[in-house]
Amino acid sequence: MRPIQLFLAVVLALLAAETLEAQRRMGGRNRGPWRRPEEITNRVAVYFREVRGPETKDGKVADLGTIPLVREAAAAHQVAVLYLHDGALEDRPVRTFESALFRADVRGDELGIKLRLFHCGQIDISADPALQDRFGKKAPLFVAFDKSGKELRPVSMTGMKPNPTALESLLDRASRGAFKPALPSFAKKYGKLVQDLEKVLKQRAAAEEAQAEAGGDRAKQNKANKQLEAAGEAEQKLLQEEQELLAEMRFPERGSKRLGGRRPNRRGNRAGNTGKGNTGKGNTGKGNAGG
Repeated sequence: MRPIQLFLAVVLALLAAETLEAQRRMGGRNRGPWRRPEEITNRVAVYFREVRGPETKDGKVADLGTIPLVREAAAAHQVAVLYLHDGALEDRPVRTFESALFRADVRGDELGIKLRLFHCGQIDISADPALQDRFGKKAPLFVAFDKSGKELRPVSMTGMKPNPTALESLLDRASRGAFKPALPSFAKKYGKLVQDLEKVLKQRAAAEEAQAEAGGDRAKQNKANKQLEAAGEAEQKLLQEEQELLAEMRFPERGSKRLGGRRPNRRGNRAGNTGKGNTGKGNTGKGNAGG
């Protein structure tokens, strides 16, 4: 081997070792269970906005449909859902409940997608004795409103027993006539696209690792490069399909509080997650107020 070839081989081997060591420090790409990247989870994550409850006077509580979030949604011919919770409860069981209800995996994707089409408000009933008296025995309670602002029969999850099927059914009923395609069809189609995109990202990660491990082996480098190119082309195709699919829907502005799954913020932190990421315009990361 010529000196220059030996030098290049050593440099490539050192670079590969550095890359692999960095991957190990971050948990590796293909070592251990695959963790969904943020660019996937943020497409299907659940965000709520903390809002004030309805007005109370002399122990009487006004209708939930009178709060600004619901009225704004109805004015825009959009749908809304409220999550009434008791903020005085112990943190851990509440987080467990929310993580089970708003799953950060494939099983929870369609629920997360459906909620993205709703104005989502969260009300702490512990802040007002009248609200606690009226809704305390039913909380956690989910109340949905159709595009005209009409309140539907709510879903109660007393005992913090998560029931995502009941919540999805409530959202489907509230969304009738509000979207084309219908919400269940859209969520199913978009959920499949998100899963396909995640598969491509897995393939890209595997190709990047193979490229790093190839060192000075040209055959392995070429193979990894072809895999990377194929993954890149597949990703761009899926992103274009996503743009076209999302263009048909109107997305309300996301709230700032991310619920369920793996949340970096603790319950009660109203700043919560930034809410950035895919919010209705493909992978641009920009919000979509949706009119």
